[in-house]
Amino acid sequence: MLFVLGLAMASISLATFVGTVGEAHIGGNTFATDWARSFGACGGGLFIFLSSLVKSHDQMQQLKRWQVVEMALFLIVILLTPFYPSVPGPQVSLALNACRMIIYTCAFVRYATLYVSKSTRFSLIMSLGFLVLVIGYAFNIPGVLQSKLGFMTIIAASVRIIAYVTLLVAYSIG
Repeated sequence: MLFVLGLAMASISLATFVGTVGEAHIGGNTFATDWARSFGACGGGLFIFLSSLVKSHDQMQQLKRWQVVEMALFLIVILLTPFYPSVPGPQVSLALNACRMIIYTCAFVRYATLYVSKSTRFSLIMSLGFLVLVIGYAFNIPGVLQSKLGFMTIIAASVRIIAYVTLLVAYSIG
């Protein structure tokens, strides 16, 4: 399980890094990194969620194989970033944001359900981390719809950092 969780967190971290490099225009790049950021964040969150559903060793092995395939596809997506068009408008940005929110909401509900049934510290911290992530992505919405509310994306990023640290704490003490 640690392999899946570690690779999922690596996917999310790499997606965040690629997105930050794209937004900061480091080295004068004008790459459309939103696609890669969304792919990595969705993939990482999805595999954390799926790992909580696994019931057997064979299922975990299958999940690991699929995650390696997803990670290879993610690396291809990153390499092809210079060829992607920029995000055409707020509707697409909202759709990408909604995908992350849906996956993280599913993970929140799953870990909250696990906490109710097993009352483990790990599931409590994980559910709180995913709840804060959903809130962080919800804070993105005003900034996407109104450019005057761009400060909301900074607040959203700060909230998501807290959420990712919370997930890391859950793995550390879990």
